[in-house]
Amino acid sequence: MKFSTVALTLAGTAEAGLRFGCSTLTIQRLDPVVEPGRLPTAHLHHIVGGNAFNATMEGDVGARGTCTTCQMAEDFSNYWTAVMYYKHTNGSYHRVPVINNAALAAGTTGGITVYYTQYDLTRDNIQQQPIKAFQPVSLLTSTL
Repeated sequence: MKFSTVALTLAGTAEAGLRFGCSTLTIQRLDPVVEPGRLPTAHLHHIVGGNAFNATMEGDVGARGTCTTCQMAEDFSNYWTAVMYYKHTNGSYHRVPVINNAALAAGTTGGITVYYTQYDLTRDNIQQQPIKAFQPVSLLTSTL
């Protein structure tokens, strides 16, 4: 009984957060949210995560994944970010390499760090920001 009371007390004061590293899955001109089905898209992304990533992601893509490039092995979601370029003085471009987060480098190569938090990091009032699950992609695209 004493242990469960202590556990409940600690759980009430904890701040939720999750951070994990992901290796590169691919770097492609694909964006299933902004330009679904278009091959290639007008812009380039650095993509990490589950192996079910494709140009026309509908429904629960994570459920169709069988492996992931992320350290959170149960998560077959995909995450992507813009690819950055450096413009040289001669007008040529060089893609900026992606370097591991040193704190999460074990087992990842050239990837990104994914963060989940219970609150908006730009605001101070945690009580007014309840935790919400991500909506399925089909719901997100219908509300845009």
